[in-house]
Amino acid sequence: MDSSLFIALIIPTLSGIFSAALFLLARHQADRVVERAAWSYAGFAIGMSLQYFEPFGFELSRFLSNAIFLGSMVLLSTALMARHGRRAPLGAMCAITAISLTVLAAGLVGEPNLALRVAAASLGFAAVSALLAYKLWRAGAQTLVDRLLLGSVAFISAGSVIRPAVIYLLQGGLGTEQLFFQSLYWLSLVLSAVFFLSVIALTLISSASLDTIEALRTEAGTDMLSGVLNRRGFEQGAIRLIRKAERQGQPVSLVLADLDHFKQVNDHFGHACGDAAIRQFAACLAARAGADAVVGRMGGEEFAILASGTTAQAGRLMAEGMRMGLSVCELDFMPAGRRLTASFGVAQRVPSDTLASLIDRADQALYAAKAAGRDRVRVSAEAEEERDGDEVAAPLRAGHRH
Repeated sequence: MDSSLFIALIIPTLSGIFSAALFLLARHQADRVVERAAWSYAGFAIGMSLQYFEPFGFELSRFLSNAIFLGSMVLLSTALMARHGRRAPLGAMCAITAISLTVLAAGLVGEPNLALRVAAASLGFAAVSALLAYKLWRAGAQTLVDRLLLGSVAFISAGSVIRPAVIYLLQGGLGTEQLFFQSLYWLSLVLSAVFFLSVIALTLISSASLDTIEALRTEAGTDMLSGVLNRRGFEQGAIRLIRKAERQGQPVSLVLADLDHFKQVNDHFGHACGDAAIRQFAACLAARAGADAVVGRMGGEEFAILASGTTAQAGRLMAEGMRMGLSVCELDFMPAGRRLTASFGVAQRVPSDTLASLIDRADQALYAAKAAGRDRVRVSAEAEEERDGDEVAAPLRAGHRH
């Protein structure tokens, strides 16, 4: 195989592979970021193929090649900016592209001017890339993926200006039209494009894959009815919160909440109303728990809230707010004036507590609240004894919760 053909096929082949991979990944993504990137890589493959094979003749093929390549870069820019929830500056990028293509067309009219075309294409690509790099920098490079993307875009932007200038100075020119695909400029273009396209594609694929894994992990730990964590998700989140609180020397309190007479809601008003009650109860708890708290559905109508930086008394006040908030809510499925109520048990973690023992103590306090008549809050006896003297939760009674 001719070496120039082999080199010319590197970028179309690589871009085509990455485009196919991104299209496959896009099928599992909710947004259009990866799909846009996939289309841009397909454009890179087509654009670079037109450079070498010239199916529409020299002038038109070269013009279309650069137009598609610059257009693909603009499309890729929209995808990279969309990762940050921002819009790419399409107006400025399209203006840069139009100017670049106009100058490039002038280098194709009459006697072909290779230096003019290289300058037009390189500076146009550099300007679009520099604008993208600036916008990415303003958006904030918080993760490793973001920093890699920003660095590679900045690198290719600078390289698009420096590389042809250095080659021109070293060789006294960029070569001839006849030997263009054997020139040092073409080889350096291919190598820099391979680096750029590989870094961008691999970081996008890695980022999208991690997002998919995180979404699956979140789904596995989420209760579909209530929207809060399920028991497994709650326990995992609670362990992380407890460890963090231990490092920071912060108190941790657990609130267990249980809807009163929930079976009657299902029996009298139907399971649709029961489901609505679960969702409303969960929303009430989550709204008052705070952003740092872990909220989960432990099963049935029982929920748990673990809050860092919260003593037993602060946990009691939080539970009282939840209880009162629930009491003023109405359900569409229930008659006017009919309200939901709930009972709450609160326990503050002591150094000897495991998560299981903390849940057990909060559960005992919840039993006490149920036994005392429901629609109230009780605090674990251990937490009360440590504070020397506030109201003590009733002891756990034999039998089943009513």
